[in-house]
Amino acid sequence: MSTQEKSTLPLVSVIMPAYNAARFVRASIDAVLSQSHSNVELIVINDGSSDETPNILAEYSDKIIAINIDNSGVSAARNIGIANAKGEWLAFCDADDIWFKDKLAQQLGSINDNVWSYTDSFYFGEDYPYADDSPTNTKRSDLSNLYSGKVFDHLILENFITTSSLLIKKSVLEKFGGFDKNLSSMEDWSLWLNIATEYPIALVPQTLLKYRVYSGSTSRKAREALPLHLSVIDNAIAGLTIEKRDQYKKFAHRKSYTITSYIAEQANDYPFAIYCAWKALLLSPSISTLKRFLATLVGRFR
Repeated sequence: MSTQEKSTLPLVSVIMPAYNAARFVRASIDAVLSQSHSNVELIVINDGSSDETPNILAEYSDKIIAINIDNSGVSAARNIGIANAKGEWLAFCDADDIWFKDKLAQQLGSINDNVWSYTDSFYFGEDYPYADDSPTNTKRSDLSNLYSGKVFDHLILENFITTSSLLIKKSVLEKFGGFDKNLSSMEDWSLWLNIATEYPIALVPQTLLKYRVYSGSTSRKAREALPLHLSVIDNAIAGLTIEKRDQYKKFAHRKSYTITSYIAEQANDYPFAIYCAWKALLLSPSISTLKRFLATLVGRFR
C-alpha cells in the first residue's frame, strides 16, 4: 500500500500497557504491526518493568512509540497512552494478547454510525489450550452471552467486553475521563458501564483475537474482589431513580454473590461459598438461588 493510500485510512492508535511483559510482548507487538488495516500507531507504555521489556521495546524503536513511566498501574498506563494518541480511533491490546490480522479492518468496516465496537475472542492459556483452526477452542461467547446496541442492562450483570477487543472513538473515551486509577481491578468494566449509559455498541461476532487467561481463581481473590465488584455496580447505578437503582442492585448483586459462591466452592472455601449463596438467596428468592444455597451446604458437609 502506498503512503497516499495509507493516509486515506482512519488512523487507529493502539495502546499497549506492558509491565514485566518480556515473555509475550514481542508476539503482541508483531500482531498489531501486521494488521491489514495499516494506518496504525502503536503506543507501548512500559509501566516500570524490571525485566527485559525495555530492551525488547528498543528493538522496535522505528516502528512503535515507547513511553517509559514509573510503575503506576494499568489504568494510569492506558491513560498516558490515550493522552499521547493521535488517532481518531483508539484500540487496546494487552501485552500478552494476540490480535488476528483483520481485527481492526473488520471492526472499522462494520462500525457504521457507532462510536465503539468489540469482538468475540478465543481464550487461551494454562486452562484453555489453543490450536489454530481447532473446533474445540474456547470462545468468549461459549462462556458468556454477547450483546450489541444498548447493553447496559446486560453489562451490569457481567463484563463481556474484552479490553483487547475494543475499538472506540478517542473523543468518547476522553468524554468519560478514561480509566479510573483508583480501582485496583475492574477499571475496564467500570468505564464500559459509564459509556453504555449513553452509547450503543457494535458487536463483530467473529473471533478476532486470542485473550490470555491465567489459572488461579482462588477463594482469597474472590474474597478480595467481591466488595470491589459490588462497588462498581453501585457506582454505575448511582444516578438512576431509586426504583431503578433498587431493581438493578437486586439482580446485579445477586449475580455477583452467585458467581463468587461458585469460585469459593471450587477453592473448597465452603464457609464463604455458603455466605455468598445465602446473600444471593436473600436478594432474590427463587428456585435457582435456593438450589445454589443447598448445594453449598451439601458440599460443606460431604
